[in-house]
Amino acid sequence: MASTSAVHAPAVRPVHGPRTAPTARPRLTVVAAPKTSGSSMPFTILCTLIVTATLAALLYLNIQMSDTSYEITRLQSQSQRLTEEKQALVETDERLGTPQELERQAREIGMVPVTDPAYIDLDTGEVIGETSPTAQTEVNPELADVPAEVAVPPAQIYDQPTTYHGMGNEGV
Repeated sequence: MASTSAVHAPAVRPVHGPRTAPTARPRLTVVAAPKTSGSSMPFTILCTLIVTATLAALLYLNIQMSDTSYEITRLQSQSQRLTEEKQALVETDERLGTPQELERQAREIGMVPVTDPAYIDLDTGEVIGETSPTAQTEVNPELADVPAEVAVPPAQIYDQPTTYHGMGNEGV
């Protein structure tokens, strides 16, 4: 036989830590179910109170919104009424401010139209001309009997109908 010279390497063993004695397994025993402490009544009452408070808050908010809606409606109708009243007063003011109405009111309190006015000289303070209404009617007695329609011509006011002339595109 042929001799082979082989080098034998020592066998490698895995290194383990120091071995300890196996630990004893604990013994298992049957344990009774734990007793529940107290009842579920406090939780139920808490949930009921939360639901009741929420419903009460919703009801309160709903009532407040309804009241606010009624108040807005009332204020809008009052605003509409006041706007219409203002418009009527403006029209009455315009009608009473016409020259015919002013002339009629002046005649009612005894005023007469002036034909020859009097003037004041500012340098001397002297009145130039006659200023009494009786003197005006004595100089011109016809002024006392002038009818209102002649003294002040009628002006067009809103109460009188106007004729419609169109815009020119009616195709007449």
